[in-house]
Amino acid sequence: MKEKTLPTCSREEWNFSIANDFELTAEIFHNPYEIPLDRLFSVAARKNKNRRFLFVSKILGKHIPVPPYISLLGGAALAATYMEAIYGKKTTLIESIIEAIAQEKKCEETYQLIKKNPFVLPEPVIFIGFAETATALGHSVFDCFSHGCTYIHTTREKIPEMASLINFEEEHSHATSHRYYSVDKDLLKSSSPVVLIDDEITTGKTALNFITAIQKKYPRKDYVVVSLLDWRSEEDQQRFRLLESKLGIRIQTVSLISGRIKIREKMNREVTKVNPPTEKAEGEGLTSQVEIKTLCFDEFFPNILPFSSVNSLGEKNKTPYLLETGRFGIGSKDKNIVDEATEAIGSILRKMRKGKYSLCLGTGEFIYLPMRIAAHMGEGVRYHATTRSPIFPEKRENYAVQNAFSFESPDDPEIINYLYNIPYASYDDLYIFFEREIPSQRLAPLVEVAKKLGISHVFFIFCVGGKRYE
Repeated sequence: MKEKTLPTCSREEWNFSIANDFELTAEIFHNPYEIPLDRLFSVAARKNKNRRFLFVSKILGKHIPVPPYISLLGGAALAATYMEAIYGKKTTLIESIIEAIAQEKKCEETYQLIKKNPFVLPEPVIFIGFAETATALGHSVFDCFSHGCTYIHTTREKIPEMASLINFEEEHSHATSHRYYSVDKDLLKSSSPVVLIDDEITTGKTALNFITAIQKKYPRKDYVVVSLLDWRSEEDQQRFRLLESKLGIRIQTVSLISGRIKIREKMNREVTKVNPPTEKAEGEGLTSQVEIKTLCFDEFFPNILPFSSVNSLGEKNKTPYLLETGRFGIGSKDKNIVDEATEAIGSILRKMRKGKYSLCLGTGEFIYLPMRIAAHMGEGVRYHATTRSPIFPEKRENYAVQNAFSFESPDDPEIINYLYNIPYASYDDLYIFFEREIPSQRLAPLVEVAKKLGISHVFFIFCVGGKRYE
């Protein structure tokens, strides 16, 4: 196995106090672009007995609100690093990308440079993003290449009209089962390299599980695992080498930063039950009246897929899906539709904004398209998304999750979703994006959360309308 993180700088250590009994030290081995770590991530205590900590990205647009172009540039940084590490092709744009991320300046200008000068792959490549956190990161990496590649992301959805071609487990997660649905059933029958994209690798077990599952049905020679952060220990890396030998394959790894983590626990605090985090905000206990509007934009998306889903209660949602999310696979030819649709919708919503500061929220796996829309909505927009991951909030300097809100998932009331890091009354309006239309009664728990945020205007945005397809 080849470790393809680029040349190193001097080692450094960063210490994180996660809880009274729990500390984490990150020793950095490789940081070739000298990105300040506190610009990339922080750490929080996670409500999970299998893994008590969580690296919370400051550029991913999942748990922390960020300017949308910052998240898109995170994918661009990985795409540029991948090109240099795997093919030896360094782009002059990498310095501008890293500077924009580090200083949060000229982000839109830098992103548009990449769109006008996409990277050229020397061979066909299949990019695969991991649900739910890395669906947008994987898509943003894919979007930086001119042609010759395909993007698809794993999903936790159950699609009765399709058979999942590959199933595998993410052992430490709260939603462990991944599925793989593709409208092109022959996609993995090629010999093209498979590039797995995740926000961070702690042990690499999820990637190895997926590689093993792919190799069993669709054998090939080359895999690459790409991530913002790589924390694998020597023992973890040895597992990669053993799998290479066992399966007769090559696994290369690419990351912006790599190192080791050390965990110190002062006492054994057992986490036996996952409960919703307590809701903490400056306006705790306050509720406000909100004006709610719903909008549907499915006329901008020509590729509606006639698939339904079944939730954990056995309830069927017949509203179709979008091809453009990447859940079922998209090719380079589909990028223009995404560009045109997101710009058009963003321009419409920009005119509807009620003030200087707006918050846009993706939902679950539906992250990339809302991020692209938010990027076209003007200055003062922040973006992140709902998540299944329960995290302990704490009002403490440098702690990653300052407040938390929990609610029943609009898609599945058996699943609890969370929102993090929304200070009370910090935004003039809120835009919540869904891939598929949600019945109003299922939105009620999320409306109750909105009333606690001190935001007067709430817009529910649906990219596919259910009634139109009944």
